[in-house]
Formats: sequence, C-alpha cells, structure tokens
Amino acid sequence: MRNANGPLATLRRDARMLLDGLRGRGPSPLIARPPSPAYRAATATDSASRARTLEIVAVTRETVDAVTIALRDPAGLGIPFVPGQFFTVIVPLAGDPPLRRAYSASSSHLDPSQVTITVKRVDGGRVSSHLVAHAAAGQRLSVLGPSGDFTLVAEPRAARHIVAIAGGSGITPIMAIARAVLAVEPSSRVTLLYGNRDAASIIFAAELDRLAATSAGRLDVRHVLEDPHGRAGAAAGRLDRDTVAAQLTAAGDLAAGATYYVCGPEAMMAAARAALVDRGVAAELIREERFAAPARRQASQVAVAQPVSIRRAGVTLDVIVAAGATILDAGLAAGVPLKLSCAMGGCGACAVKLTAGEVAMDEPNCLGAADRAAGTILACVARPLSPCTVEAS
Repeated sequence: MRNANGPLATLRRDARMLLDGLRGRGPSPLIARPPSPAYRAATATDSASRARTLEIVAVTRETVDAVTIALRDPAGLGIPFVPGQFFTVIVPLAGDPPLRRAYSASSSHLDPSQVTITVKRVDGGRVSSHLVAHAAAGQRLSVLGPSGDFTLVAEPRAARHIVAIAGGSGITPIMAIARAVLAVEPSSRVTLLYGNRDAASIIFAAELDRLAATSAGRLDVRHVLEDPHGRAGAAAGRLDRDTVAAQLTAAGDLAAGATYYVCGPEAMMAAARAALVDRGVAAELIREERFAAPARRQASQVAVAQPVSIRRAGVTLDVIVAAGATILDAGLAAGVPLKLSCAMGGCGACAVKLTAGEVAMDEPNCLGAADRAAGTILACVARPLSPCTVEAS
C-alpha cells in the first residue's frame, strides 16, 4: 500500500496548495503537517514562554476606562517577570481568529504568586474594550510571555536616579519599575513625570500617592493634566517638548548618570525624547517602550502561498506558507521548534535571518535599522512574497 504521508504525497500536496494560491483559491490560514522527525520536540529553551492558562483572581477598576487584572496560575506555579516586561494576552472573540494584545505587568516582581496587568480601553480596540467591560474573577486567559527589554533589574546595592516619563496607560511598566526600585534599592530614587487628561483619568492615583508618602522622599511624582482641576499641585498642559523640558528643569532631574524610562502615546514619546536630546542626555540613557495601536497593526496583504526553507541546527525543512499566514505559523505547524514569545512583533524572540527571497512584515515592529540591514526578520509577522530561505537559531 502506498504511504499517503510519504515524501511524494507531501510534494504533491504542497504543489497543489501552491497552485491553488496562484489561482486565487484561498487555502487554510496555515498548512499543518505532522511534526518533522528531523527536529526534536520544542522545549522551554527553544520557545520563550509558550502560552499558559492563567486565572483571573481579581479585577480592580482604576478609572472609568481602565482596570487592573490580577492573574495566578491555577496549578500554583509562579509567574516570574522582570520589572518593565509585558505579557501577551490571547483573546478569542466571535468572528475573528484569536487576537493578541500586549499588556505590561504592573505589580511587584517580588511576589511571583500572581501578576497584575493593567488594561485601558482603546477607541475601537476590541480586546481592550472586552477586557475592561467583561473581565471577572474566575475567568481564564491564555497568556504568552513575559517579554520585552524595557526593564530594570533591581540591585540592593545600587544608588541611582530613575526618571520616568509616562502618558496615560504608559504608567503600567513604569509602576512595576518604581515598585522594584523603592522596595529593593534603598539608596536609589525615582522621579515620575505623568501626563493625563484630567484627575479622573490618572491610573494608580491613590497608589502613587501612597508610594510617594511612604518613600521618605525617594519618589517624586509630578502630574501634568490638560485639565488640572481636582488635583492639587498638578501642572496644566500636555506633555509636549516644552512642558517636559520645563518640568525636568523644575525637578532638577538632569543630574549626570540618571536613566530615563519613557512610555506612552507616540507623540508624547517623541516630544520627551526631543526634550532630552535638546538638553544633552546621551541616547544610551534613554529607554523607550512602545506598542503599536491595533489599528496600525494591519496584516500585510499577501495574495498567494509561498514555499519557505527553514534551516535550524543543521537541518532544513521545506514548508508552504499559506496566503496571509506567517513563517512562524507554518514553521510551528511543521514541527520546527521556532522561538517565540509575544507573537506580535514586539519582543524580537522569533527573529530569524532571511538569506533568500522577500517578505512583508506587519509594521511597526521592534526591529531597528541595523537589524533590517543585517537581514533580520521577525517570523511572527513575516509573510513571504516569494520563495524564501531563513536561518533560525
């Protein structure tokens, strides 16, 4: 009897799917195959934090449009992370494949028994709107991560000055960083410049007040509000270039060696960077975290299936990437233990080298100009436009 899963059958199936793509017939979003015997099973080392199921234990409303969600592992396992890292939440919604969104941890890393993420509703955002409106204790979420390098490793002997500039929900990773510095580094201090619309929109308002009051002067919080009524001491305005410069000058926070952490809306971040550069702050002292708004993360339109050769650990496997699917989709379906973490272009864990062919990548993503010049692509957001060859670590 002929082996229906043998090499010849596989070749015929791949050729048929490729022809279907060229004819405009839509194949499945990814073409699954049995795991390849050429590759060993994926391990935790191969894949940075595969999806795990976490249970919601509490939901705290921070503002009208923001909630903090506390998560724990139902099996009692720890959820370690480095302050500043984010988790990718995978949410199935009717009418769509599961949607992925990244949310930074806001709790203290010193208690790995649970982690909190803080979600602010985004205009038109299906996932954020769903979580803000419907997240409740007892529900379970599929989560990837932690991911990201917008981090601070707390050191008890450190004596440093952290200057954080945050806008809106950009306070979330900053909160975890501030908690770590205040709890672990008695000789360090934090200055926070925080911009919002009004007093009612300040996420963590009461907790920031509490931390400042109990920090023995090591936390200085400076609020900037478009409407400052209801918040004593708040400056009026937006966190534009001039306001950032004025606030930092008033706070005396340009001492040599200070490290700057900037997170918030794109326009605010650009203004903050410009203000810092104007004043001579070295680029290596400015850390930035940005997540693209969902409306800007539209998938590249790739019309046909394409063959891709994936080389890893001395082994090459040829796969067909269906129209609209990514190299990561097809590689994992074929059993290649590709690395991944956020799976949405924000962390770089799935980076591979493109040695032949052309791909389209969802933009924006975390790759810099030097990465692109070196041929680096992100398998999770790369969709082949032609036959390709990639090398994975």
